[in-house]
Parts: sequence; C-alpha cells; structure tokens
Amino acid sequence: MTTAAAAPAPTRAAAILTAAILTAAALPATSFAQEVITSTQTQTGDVLSDQALNVVENYGLTQVESQSTGNSLQGGNQSVGATVTATQTVSGNVTARAAVNGTNTGAEDLSLGTPMYVTTQAVGNYMTHVAQDGDAAVTTHQTSTGTAVSAWTDVQSPNNAIYQSGEGDAISEVNHQAYQVTNGRLDAQSWQASSSDSRADVSATVHYSPSDNLYSASATNNYYGAYSDQQGSQAHEVHQDQSAMTHARAEVYGGNMWNVAAQGTAVANNTELQNAGGSMDVINDQHQGGNVQSQAYISAYEYGTADVSASGIGNRLAAGNNDVTLHLDNTQISDGGVDVNATFEGNTGYDSYISAEAYGNQALAYACAECKADVNVNSTQVNNGDVNATSTANVTQGRSIVSSAKAVGNSATYYVSGGK
Repeated sequence: MTTAAAAPAPTRAAAILTAAILTAAALPATSFAQEVITSTQTQTGDVLSDQALNVVENYGLTQVESQSTGNSLQGGNQSVGATVTATQTVSGNVTARAAVNGTNTGAEDLSLGTPMYVTTQAVGNYMTHVAQDGDAAVTTHQTSTGTAVSAWTDVQSPNNAIYQSGEGDAISEVNHQAYQVTNGRLDAQSWQASSSDSRADVSATVHYSPSDNLYSASATNNYYGAYSDQQGSQAHEVHQDQSAMTHARAEVYGGNMWNVAAQGTAVANNTELQNAGGSMDVINDQHQGGNVQSQAYISAYEYGTADVSASGIGNRLAAGNNDVTLHLDNTQISDGGVDVNATFEGNTGYDSYISAEAYGNQALAYACAECKADVNVNSTQVNNGDVNATSTANVTQGRSIVSSAKAVGNSATYYVSGGK
C-alpha cells in the first residue's frame, strides 16, 4: 500500500470521495421483496466547476470546495436482495478548479485564512452501493473517452500569511466504484475502461506560515474498492484498462514555512478489497497502457520541517480477508511506464525529508491464520515499461536531510497473519 508502507493519515479531502457511500448506508429499507435496478447514464458535454477568491485580509476560516462529476449513481439495499445493472459513459471533459489569491502591499503579513482549506475533486464516472442484511448482485460498465478529468487547486499569496493550518488538495478519478456489505453477500462484475487523462495539480505560494501546511495531489484512472465491517462474503471480477496519462503534481513555494509538506500520488489502476468475515473470491485483471507521472516539489527560503513525497504505481491490488477463505486470480500488465520525482530546495532551515517511490505492478493479499486460512493465489505480473524514481535535495544550510528513492518493476506480497 517488499513490506507495505504505513498509510498516511487521512486529510479532509480524503473523506469527500467516500461521503456518498456513507449517505447510502442510511437509505431506508425498501418495502419490496426484491430490488432490481437497471441504469444507463451518458454524459457527452463538458462538466466544469470553477471558483476564484481574491482576499486582502481574512482572519477567520477560508474554505473553498469545487466538485465536478460526469455521471453519479448511488444506491443500496437493506433487508432485501438487490440486482443492479449499470452502464456509465462520459465523453466530455470533467474539470474542477479553485483559486485563492492573496493581495496586499507587502508592508505586513495579512492573513489569507485562519485556517485555510482548498479542495478540488473531479470524477468522470462515480458509483457506490451499500448492501446491509441482504445480498447484492451487481454488473457494471464504466467508460471514459474524453480528453481529461482534471482537478486544479491554486493558492497564490506571495505577500500573505496562513497563521493556522493551510491545506490544499486536488483529487482526480476517471472511473470510481465503491461497495460496502454487512451481513450479506456481494457478487460484483465490473469493466472499467479509460482513454482519458487523469490530472491532479496543486500549486501554492505562501509568504509566511507559523503552522502546519499540507498540499497534496492524487490522480487515479480506474478505482474499484469494496469493504465489509462484519460478516460479508464477497466475490469480485474486476477488469481495468487504461491508455492515457495519469498525472499528479503538488508544488509549494514558501518564504518562511515552519512545517510544510507536499505529496503527489498517481495510480493508473487500483483495486482495493477488505473483508472482515466470510469468504473472498477475486478475479483481478489490470492493464496500464498510459504513462504514470507523480511529482512533488517544495522550495522554501526558511523552513522548520519540510516533507516531500511522491509515489506512482501502474497497477495496484490490495486484497485482505480477516477470515478463512481468500481465492485470488491476479493478472497485471504494465506497458505505459512510471516516472516519479520528489525535489526539495531550501536556503536555511532544519529538517527535510524527501521520498520517491515507483512501481510498475504492485500486489498485496492476506488472510487470517488463526481462522485456519484457505489461501489460493494465482498471480501473473508483467512489466514492459520503464520505472523511474528520482529524489533530489538542494540545501544551503540545514540540520538534517533524509532522502530515499525506490523503483520496482513487479512487487508481490502474499501472507497469512495472526497465527500463534
């Protein structure tokens, strides 16, 4: 997520993409014995959300959220069975933009926001379904052929200050599916295809900030995820194909920054499955044909702590079952190449941390040993593209510099945990 790295603490933006699935969990039970849904959604025009704030002085909250979605389908079944067939197609561009511009004479550090949060989110096709105390059979097709799904966050305050907590996020996903099952069974078949760029860009210029600042860009082409918090058997057949660019860039230009972080994350195809109880059967088929680029950059004249991290993955699978059965048939082919770059430039400061990680194919699967696990894995990984990770630090005067770069063509970790 070789040993998987610990997941970073979630930001405010991380909750946005999954907010609808929590809402769907609260849907009232239908009075019918069986729920049958057939849905077709087609978006041919462009979708744009755009905001601009010009701020001279604001000593309270500055919060900006800009969200664009081509097609959205949300649903659920409670205490009944459900059969869902869904087709989503988007051929236009989907764009979310937000800009915060600070303006003053430069004579003093007027506040841009205390705190300040700026978030953009662009999604081509979005679907969630929650099954509670009932079974669900779902068949889906998501296709995107537009030029790009793009999220842009821009904070420009070369003379202003952020005195308490600054955060800027950009999230782009071309195709997104998420499921939750509790006390039931989920049988899902999914086909996701994208010939659209997924672009997430964050840029920030801040004169002065005696507080924590985090600026992150996350770009994904195809995402498929499922989760069960109690008993919930799952069977998944997932096909993901991507042929365009997946690009994430987070850049920060600071005057005096006490604690500042920039994070870039780009994944072409991502399947993420978690099960708390019951069986899990997975067929996962991923093909990355377009290039993956992830970049993170910080330039600070004065700094306390600077953290620059960038990661890029062509195909990613994570499947875990805290119960007996895990059957996995995994095929991952990476052709498009992965390029990751993390750079820090500091004049005078204390501690800097720079990290770049690149993977062509990455797979992780596990089950519970105490449950007398039945694990059967058949996995094929082929990487035909270049995988590059570059970490760079240019420091004039500092206290510590910790830098790392890791590039891996194929990575697989399969294990059984919890045994005595």
